[in-house]
Amino acid sequence: MIQAHISVSTQPNEVGPVAVLEFWVQALISQHLWYREQPILFLMDHLCKAAFQLMQEDCIQKLLYQQHKNALGYHCDRSLLSSLVSWIVAGNITPSFVEGLATPTQVWFAWTVLNMESIFEEDSQLRRVIEGELVINSAFTPDQALKKAQTQLKLPIVPSLQRLLIYRWAHQALVTPSDHPLLPLIWQKFFLLYLHRPGPQYGLPIDGCIGRRFFQSPAHISLLKEMKRRLTEVADFHHAASKALRVPAEGSEGLPESHSGTPGYLTSPELHKELVRLFNVYILWLEDENFQKGDTYIPSLPKHYDIHRLAKVMQNQQGCSLLSIDPSTRMGFRNL
Repeated sequence: MIQAHISVSTQPNEVGPVAVLEFWVQALISQHLWYREQPILFLMDHLCKAAFQLMQEDCIQKLLYQQHKNALGYHCDRSLLSSLVSWIVAGNITPSFVEGLATPTQVWFAWTVLNMESIFEEDSQLRRVIEGELVINSAFTPDQALKKAQTQLKLPIVPSLQRLLIYRWAHQALVTPSDHPLLPLIWQKFFLLYLHRPGPQYGLPIDGCIGRRFFQSPAHISLLKEMKRRLTEVADFHHAASKALRVPAEGSEGLPESHSGTPGYLTSPELHKELVRLFNVYILWLEDENFQKGDTYIPSLPKHYDIHRLAKVMQNQQGCSLLSIDPSTRMGFRNL
């Protein structure tokens, strides 16, 4: 019913998809603790996918953004804010619509929520100040930088350390299925943070990337190792898939055959081969410690580092294109 409503809205002289998406999202998120209800999350996932396909993600993010700020204690009275602070000081993690570290099932919803949380991290200047503290104070841990940022920015509440987006994207990348069309984009979101070089923002020379400073503790070092293993698994998956696909003989009718269970958007051997190359590039980016030290002259790197894309990611150019999805889900080369 919802899909039909959205489809009709795109026709001439209809209200348009934004109005329909906003209507359904507002109806769903008006429920108490809606983000803990699986039926609602199922519907939200489909709405987020539709918004992505129609390039209307902003209309959902806008509605979630306001609820997110309210959940963090903005626009609430002092007694409620005090209770929320006490609850977090007691060791509880700050609220998020994606509970836990990540979700392997509602990936479209997670994509929308994490992008919304990223907007909050930027608007509040939290990310900028945390990175600045890590650049200026080489002995600071991320937790110390987070506390310093809260004091400096006078924020009533800041997200818990594990809610910082560099960790959120990392965990979501780990659990997203290998054949999900958003997976390459999720990894790129992680690398935009991991390979960011914030030095010039603070009057310092262009130095190394900031990412490894967030992965110094034993738990986070283990997380990096797990991420490398996952990238290898995904590259292997697409390599095997590129061999498994069967193309009809010349003159035959119908679409290429594939092994049962292969999603419709992954029926091209060329796409699988490109994804193998992409995920192997990501492995190089994750492993190369010279990026973190600032010892690398990007144009001198071998071709297999994909230096054009690497340079854009390091410059935090959100508009860099990425092979990922077919026409039905805005796949192909899609600008972030």
